[in-house]
Amino acid sequence: MAAAAQGRGEAPSVIRVEVPSTAANLGPGFDVFGMAVGAFWDAVELEECQKRSLELELSGRYGKLIPRKHDSNSACLAVKHFLEKFGIERGIRIKLEKNIPVGKGLGSSGASAAGAIVGLDRLLGLGLPADELVALAAFGELCSAGSPHADNVAPAILGGFVLIQSYDPLKAIGMSPPPNLELAMAIPEIEVSTKEARAILPTQIPLGEMVHNVGRASSMVAGILKGDVSMIGSGMIDAVVEPLRAKLIPGYDVVKKRAKEAGACGVAISGSGPTMLAVVDSRVAKAAEVAKAMAEGFSEAGLECESLVARPCGGAKIAWMH
Repeated sequence: MAAAAQGRGEAPSVIRVEVPSTAANLGPGFDVFGMAVGAFWDAVELEECQKRSLELELSGRYGKLIPRKHDSNSACLAVKHFLEKFGIERGIRIKLEKNIPVGKGLGSSGASAAGAIVGLDRLLGLGLPADELVALAAFGELCSAGSPHADNVAPAILGGFVLIQSYDPLKAIGMSPPPNLELAMAIPEIEVSTKEARAILPTQIPLGEMVHNVGRASSMVAGILKGDVSMIGSGMIDAVVEPLRAKLIPGYDVVKKRAKEAGACGVAISGSGPTMLAVVDSRVAKAAEVAKAMAEGFSEAGLECESLVARPCGGAKIAWMH
């Protein structure tokens, strides 16, 4: 169930929302595809305060890495935009528990914005439609990416696999991945700035590369609808963005090769990286073995790496409110 549809009763005075990590792009779906990944979770608490201003408190494993300046914090930026858009003059205190790794391509800034928007909507009792929540949360990505992209915030709110059909107006379409789809992930001990990863993008795309990406992206959607993990994986080959971003990730080629040899159906950079994500059919291969092989690939490149297994999951959920 989308978070926008939960708990339509009396508006609470304080609310806590839990939000999952996400993987965007997934190969050819740049700024369009995203998936909620049950590997890490942030928590966002919101409550009204007497001062007509924003207050921010940070905690969690990665709380010290998060900007405190409001215009540089995705949760604050999204909340400020929300209040201005609807002409709401209230003070809001945001308590952000940051447990999603920062600078790893796992939707950390998107989760902050998504949790804040879902919580604020419920706190104010507005009951906004899901697409509007996604659009409001996407505004928070301005501070990390320089543009209001929705491929992280949409799955963070809706859960599952999401594609952005259009940005103006924003329309997100959610789908349920097949139950036998598992994710093997390798998170190397380097950081890739989202702004840096977007700065190297091409300004023009050859027709052949566009045709390639449309075909691969379409096959991924077909694989989701048919419940065919192998088809999903075979579509995760990008001819436009990933070849450029791969240069920012030492060991990229080896990690991808090792994952395929261990049984992965497809491999791609998660978001702007450096995390790499492999899609595994649990009926055919073991995701744990794929994750181990990916870690060994990064080790060959001289990088320490955290490897893990996860599954697609639901979106932002209200943990409690009163």
